[in-house]
Amino acid sequence: MKFKFNFLAGLIFIAILGILSGCEKAASSQDFGLNYIDIPQSLVSSGATLNYLVPTGFDANTFNFSIDAANNKVNVFLGVSCSGKAALDGYSVNITTRADTINQLISNGLIKLDAKNVVLLPSTAYSLPTKVTVPGGQYAAPFYLTIDKTVLKTYAGQKVALCVVLSGPTNYMLSPTNSQVVIIIDVDALNLP
Repeated sequence: MKFKFNFLAGLIFIAILGILSGCEKAASSQDFGLNYIDIPQSLVSSGATLNYLVPTGFDANTFNFSIDAANNKVNVFLGVSCSGKAALDGYSVNITTRADTINQLISNGLIKLDAKNVVLLPSTAYSLPTKVTVPGGQYAAPFYLTIDKTVLKTYAGQKVALCVVLSGPTNYMLSPTNSQVVIIIDVDALNLP
């Protein structure tokens, strides 16, 4: 009787070990996806283009820009983000622009919107950070394209465009498609005071 009990207890123990060792982690606790750094605003057009139209939104709480009246500036909201679950180590990425991309889009007629002319926003009209750093434990950080409001008002009746590009990440890889964004600003629609 004692032998049958020990044998049965041994079988139950082996069965429990087998069940426990066969369990996998839940999908929610596993690492997934590739870690790509991108500009989230490049995704606004649902992948059709990399265009980010300014202004968008319904009111001051949802606009994708703000007016800094005290400093006579217009700030366009941008950011960097890293996909994938394990993107918590922190990273830095360089921010540059590509005037040639905008000039090529204009000359090929690929950026004409409505009846308004689109022109390149000159480098003397704006400022951008040269680098954005996302601290460890976070996956994203915001930054601004800051434009001189007085200069921007000289483009009334037109749209201005700028291509912002990420490069040189210190960690992770750049998204092959969303590491740049074409910002197109409808100057009249901003209703600048």
